[in-house]
Amino acid sequence: MIETSNSKRMVALSIVTGWMFYLLCYISRVEPSVLSNELMREFNMTASTFGVVISSLYITYCLMQIPNGILLDKFGSRAIMSVSALLCAIGLFIFGSARGPIQLEIGRLVLGLGSASGFIGCTKVISDLVPPQKYSVYVGISMFVGCLGGICGSVPTAYLVAYFGWRTTTFIIASFGIILSFLATRIVTLNSQADSQAAAKSSPLGGIKILARKPKFWMLGIYGAISYLPLSAIAELWCTPFVEKKYGVPTSTAALSATCIFIGYGIGSIITAGLANFFKSCKKVLFIFTILMICIFIPIIYGNGISLSVCFLLLFFFGIFGGTIPLFFTIAFSMVPKQYGGTSSGFTNMIIMTGGFTFQPLLGKLLDYFRGGIVDANGFPLYTLEMYQSAFQVVLMCMILSIFLIFFIDDVKSSDA
Repeated sequence: MIETSNSKRMVALSIVTGWMFYLLCYISRVEPSVLSNELMREFNMTASTFGVVISSLYITYCLMQIPNGILLDKFGSRAIMSVSALLCAIGLFIFGSARGPIQLEIGRLVLGLGSASGFIGCTKVISDLVPPQKYSVYVGISMFVGCLGGICGSVPTAYLVAYFGWRTTTFIIASFGIILSFLATRIVTLNSQADSQAAAKSSPLGGIKILARKPKFWMLGIYGAISYLPLSAIAELWCTPFVEKKYGVPTSTAALSATCIFIGYGIGSIITAGLANFFKSCKKVLFIFTILMICIFIPIIYGNGISLSVCFLLLFFFGIFGGTIPLFFTIAFSMVPKQYGGTSSGFTNMIIMTGGFTFQPLLGKLLDYFRGGIVDANGFPLYTLEMYQSAFQVVLMCMILSIFLIFFIDDVKSSDA
């Protein structure tokens, strides 16, 4: 915890700045979910190509998780967050100025570099500034803020795109990144002198070595990657076009589906942290919520008689039961000394985010496989509801697999993390 000479006001402002940066990162990541039809038509892309282009963010995002975790532990959140916010702005400007798929992909790659420290930057600020027993609750709030970013990146962004166009909307979001880069250098409070000295004396790879030698940490990471699919693969990219096909509604209406998941996921992130404290067990909450998430997912995808309003309600609960990510980081954080908090978050987040990197393009490729070359009257690729349902079977099977992975995860009392 920081020294008493630092004011509570600066602590609060530091945490809020971290949350605002994570908000920016999530808005930037999710924005393409409401641009899918427009971008595929403008740049003549299939679902496979679009999935690869958009998911390219996860290449640099995942590659930078461990380096960013080490840098956060060594240099603190202020410098890393400031540079990262600027990189997000640059990536968005490249994306918004693109004249072809290659430029779009370059923009996403740069955005991945910047947004890589979004969540782990939050968790680093939290581990520095709040007591350990409150760690999971603050991480849950961080996930809620990220989900607010997902909400802002769906329906509100869809309306902005309809009014200003997708390029101007992207530039507006980029401007937010420049402002945050400046604020981070002015506001974010560094960790205590004792923690800084401990980090300086620590081996840069010390936290990695500790975690990499624990087989149960790898089980935790794989489970986390699967459990994060409601956001990384469904809400962030493929939910909106799926609902468009299933109910024949415009993009601005269909984007509410992703919003429902994000709202539920944000609420679920806080609920799971509280339940883990109540039951004195993270593992019990993971097991119960995974079962409920699967039970909700099946009627969402295959329930033919479900109305749009009921579908939105189910998606909301789907998000709630998927909101277990604070528990992954709580368990991982308990496996290492405090000075490796950034490294722990980065390593864990890298594994979890491979789900988005893998499944966003995979679902696109499956859609093209089931499409079999079918095009509409204008020569554009035609995707039917049945194609989406077939592609989402892979997500369902992975969710079922994740139940068995829970038995290989060490339990931890959330309040003791």
